[in-house]
Amino acid sequence: MKFKVLVAALAFIAASGCVYADSETISKVDQLGQAQVTQPVLARQSAESATGKTESATSGSLKKPQKQALSPDIEHAKAAIIVSNILTRFEYDKKPLDTAMSHAIFDEYLKMLDPSKMFFLQSDIEKFSAVKDQMNDMLLSGRLEIPFDIFEIYRDRVEQRFDHVLSTLKDDFDFSVDESFELDRKKSKWVETNEEINDLWRKRVKNDYLRLKLAGSTDQKIKETLSKRYVNNRNQILRMSSEDVSEMFINAYASSTDPHTNYYSPTSAKNFDVQISLSVEGIGAVLQKRDEYGQIREVVPGGPAAKSGQIQPGDRIVAVGQGAKGPMEDVVDWRLDDIVNKIRGKRGSTVRIEIIPAEGGIDGKQKVVTLVRQKVTLEDQAAKYKILEVDNDGQTRKVAVITIPSFYEDFDARARGEENFKSVTRDVRAILEELNKAKVDGIVLDMRNNGGGSLTEAANLSGLFIGGPSPIVQVRTAEGSVSNVRSMKTDMVWDKPLAVLVNRISASASEIFAGAMQDYGRGVVLGDPTWGKGSVQTIRGLNEFLRRPQDEELGSLKWTIQKFFRVNGSSTQVKGIVPDIIFPTVFDAKEMGESSYENAMPWTEIDPASYKPVGDLKPTIVNLARLHKDRVNESGSWKLMQDELDYARKLSEQKVISLNYQTRLEERENMETQRKDFEARRKELGESDVGGFRLDDGLQAGEGNLKEELANEKKRKDNIDIAAKEAANIVADMVNMK
Repeated sequence: MKFKVLVAALAFIAASGCVYADSETISKVDQLGQAQVTQPVLARQSAESATGKTESATSGSLKKPQKQALSPDIEHAKAAIIVSNILTRFEYDKKPLDTAMSHAIFDEYLKMLDPSKMFFLQSDIEKFSAVKDQMNDMLLSGRLEIPFDIFEIYRDRVEQRFDHVLSTLKDDFDFSVDESFELDRKKSKWVETNEEINDLWRKRVKNDYLRLKLAGSTDQKIKETLSKRYVNNRNQILRMSSEDVSEMFINAYASSTDPHTNYYSPTSAKNFDVQISLSVEGIGAVLQKRDEYGQIREVVPGGPAAKSGQIQPGDRIVAVGQGAKGPMEDVVDWRLDDIVNKIRGKRGSTVRIEIIPAEGGIDGKQKVVTLVRQKVTLEDQAAKYKILEVDNDGQTRKVAVITIPSFYEDFDARARGEENFKSVTRDVRAILEELNKAKVDGIVLDMRNNGGGSLTEAANLSGLFIGGPSPIVQVRTAEGSVSNVRSMKTDMVWDKPLAVLVNRISASASEIFAGAMQDYGRGVVLGDPTWGKGSVQTIRGLNEFLRRPQDEELGSLKWTIQKFFRVNGSSTQVKGIVPDIIFPTVFDAKEMGESSYENAMPWTEIDPASYKPVGDLKPTIVNLARLHKDRVNESGSWKLMQDELDYARKLSEQKVISLNYQTRLEERENMETQRKDFEARRKELGESDVGGFRLDDGLQAGEGNLKEELANEKKRKDNIDIAAKEAANIVADMVNMK
């Protein structure tokens, strides 16, 4: 393989949370591939020599796909070289790409491939270890043949394991034996022999079978379900492309440098753009995989699919054609990402989709729907609100709960100068104006499970509650320079009481916002201690770092460039935001959060910024905490929530599970007794059963009844849970105190 790559890497300047490429070239690679590969290419064993001859198995129409020929190409080589140049020179916490990092990359790559250690044998690991010291050189030179060889061995092992499992599904299990299965094998050792790994898989399948059996499924139905599941799991790996392998290996390096540094292949980069902007050019439908089909899961209101009235949740996609007359391309048994890529396209272009309508069943008559692609906004993932009437101290207060799922912003639309580009600040401003007109007394900003997003949006959203421009967060570069990120120029849109509701999954921009509300004395923070992500990332397309513009797509890199600090000088890194009033939680801080990462940056602090609090809530919080404690001590609903969370946490701590039917049946009967107790208490209290404890049905995503799943999702979205209701009570207390 002889490549010629010119890589400009690059002087940078960091400003306003963005990174820009300078025209000066710091380094270049003139010829990639001139030097001989000194490492031996890892030889792959055939399936027969590795585990003994296995029986090929299929399930119905789910056939085994032809394995793609995998090999690194010039785009993958360029991406590897550019990423290694950026991260060794310009990441906040720079780490040399040396032997120690090479070992970390090796370990991370294997962890990505086989996290439960159920595919590779110890002998595989020993063979791979011969190149453990050379991962760094592969990245720096763009020679990725060996990571691809490792993946191909992994792909063979996946095929072997699942073919073996499928061939044994016809056998019956003895559920009277007292044996167990280890659910969490991350810290387990690699097994030595094929007999051991086959037995490990026997136990895994036995557990999958037992879960379905206990849920009331028949033996025939169980075998059909598991056969389809394992074929799908196998085929998903067999369909992986060279782009996928390259992305995985480069990410093994990226995540070894910093937990929040990621490389996105061209396909993944497009999906990330959709996630952060909440907009996409396509037909306005959310897809999922069901058996060999791409299936419509949701139809986005206002999109081309919804307006046509011809596409409904549950429809299966058979083929896709481009333009009004282009040939229809069969997409049955394709990967979901590949189907999505065929359906998405330029605004104003035509796409034809052949579907099996849901109401006709799998053998129903197929039809072709012609749609014109448009820009679709994913409003269902945007900020929304509900107004509650809270009885408090003999008075009725109107409190709105505003749910903010992420700090989204359509960067491209803003850069193009579009007047009404999508952003969380714009959406919340509009909501606040409506709430002011409705004479709402106070608000709860529900940021639970909000993993962050745009730093600019975190600052601008803060400005709606304290005015601006105001310093919201301090950012420090690797060189030690500190600057303030300020909110936009604005008057205070909401000057009434507010609370911020967070949990362990609230991270990054959520922590910036919650910290600003605390530091400015503007709002009360409620819930769990947050994630503890105190770093700022930028994302750039790798094409920007080539000496000359190139047509090929190389993907994007998101890497850490700054560390952020609250205006009081404290970092949120590792420690997160500690709420003013703590609520019960289901999360284990040892398993979830920044502190669970081995390579997380430490907590530090700097001098406070020059800022002026708009209030002092410390005396108020003392009284709020007292009123909260008195109320929840008398609240059956709060006690029910605590008991359910405690029970869920207890179940999650179970790492080894029995495979004896009678033992598991007794455990399930105990769970059912507990579930009925929770249900009776909930009914007596008049509480919704949404989000309550459910017995395991043994199914995975895409295997259940879609209509029921969507109905339950709608209930969850529409429901105001006990924690949010108590947050509204606390806001009502604030109104009364004011």
